[in-house]
Amino acid sequence: MAANLERLKKRIKTLEEWVDENEATGGPEGTLDTVNYLVSRQKQAEAMQNHLNQLQQYLQGFLNDNELMEKWNEYIMEKENNAVQEQSPEEIPPLEEAKDGEEVGEEDTEGSEASEKGEETKD
Repeated sequence: MAANLERLKKRIKTLEEWVDENEATGGPEGTLDTVNYLVSRQKQAEAMQNHLNQLQQYLQGFLNDNELMEKWNEYIMEKENNAVQEQSPEEIPPLEEAKDGEEVGEEDTEGSEASEKGEETKD
């Protein structure tokens, strides 16, 4: 019995220390509000996932009932192939380097080109 009482006292002390440490971040109420918010968002995400799964089952049934599964698979393959092709990087032309003896022009902060002597051009 005394051992259980000591463990209980130790747990209470740990909880009190935790509360003291978390007072600066909204205290226990703020922490509880955050946990409640996260739990509610998790439940909402699970409900949305369940609904999505149900819609996928409906789609699967519709495609099977109407013998459209092969067309659907072809459509998906076509979209995936197009997506891969569209993501290929464009070729960027290399910048031309200044030749020996040429001065390099500078740009001002607005992007207009400077004169050959490095002075800003004025409009």
